[in-house]
Amino acid sequence: MEKLIINRSGPLSGNISISGSKNATLPILAATILSNKKIILQNVPMVKDVFTMANLLISLGSKIKIIKNKNMIVIKNNKKLKTFASYQLLKTMRAGVL
Repeated sequence: MEKLIINRSGPLSGNISISGSKNATLPILAATILSNKKIILQNVPMVKDVFTMANLLISLGSKIKIIKNKNMIVIKNNKKLKTFASYQLLKTMRAGVL
């Protein structure tokens, strides 16, 4: 394991960006079916499991807009959602159990 040694030279300052977590995003996406209000998720990691979960929600009746360049997903559930999910979508990810 490598290490980083910092010699005292004054206070540290600056900014860093924290990337979103897939393991936090997937349960949040699953929970969106509980609301009929517009939901905006920011700092969403654009990975395959997130797209698969979005497709699953679309198949249930959610309206989803993915804005890749802003790492954002907008979800609207205006109508009654279906209660049966396609096995073809579920089998491709562990988060399908959510």
